[in-house]
Amino acid sequence: MQQWLDLTGKLENGMWNYGEPFPEIAVEQAAHLTSDGYEGHAFHLHSLAGTYLETSNHLFLGREKIGDVGLDRLMLRAWVAQLPDKQLFEPITADELQQAVGEVLSPGDALLIATGWDAYWNLPGYIESSPYFESEAMDWIISRDISLLGLDITSIEDPRKPGGKMTLLQRYYAKDRLMVAPLVNLREAGEGPWTLLALPLHIPNVCAAPARVMLFR
Repeated sequence: MQQWLDLTGKLENGMWNYGEPFPEIAVEQAAHLTSDGYEGHAFHLHSLAGTYLETSNHLFLGREKIGDVGLDRLMLRAWVAQLPDKQLFEPITADELQQAVGEVLSPGDALLIATGWDAYWNLPGYIESSPYFESEAMDWIISRDISLLGLDITSIEDPRKPGGKMTLLQRYYAKDRLMVAPLVNLREAGEGPWTLLALPLHIPNVCAAPARVMLFR
């Protein structure tokens, strides 16, 4: 029997948001069965709403966008690095990654990193106090030549950095790699292997889009 695991956070009113310049996320009823004869809703979203798939165009002009990503790159073998539960502002280290998946990860795989931070989804500090990567941890990831990085945290960089300084993310996107974040339920996945399926909204000329992300085997 096939096993499925949904890694997608819910899009709903009052949820966490990255703040300006992004608008608030909202789901509003636009049509009512009693007055209009049918049900319908309006969605107010942006490219980094909820769980999303992101391309290198997020930081580099003229690079790959959502509409450029072939379907074959959205279904990958995936391994999960099960790290110890991370606390506020706690870094992810290269040694932790090596110990978790260093012997199984191959070029072209998807690497998903579980820190338990999804337990804070929609709680105060979820974005502002997120764990983050040490520089050496990003070096480790890049050296493995993965195709897609998935995270249950909201920030690659230390969130205490001044805004706009995304040096680790720039290094990751120097090649046309993909990222899905923030994920939920990764603690239920064990280490893998799984097949990852990440399906963004089909919006061609954008750098990122909300996505349904799941594992199956």
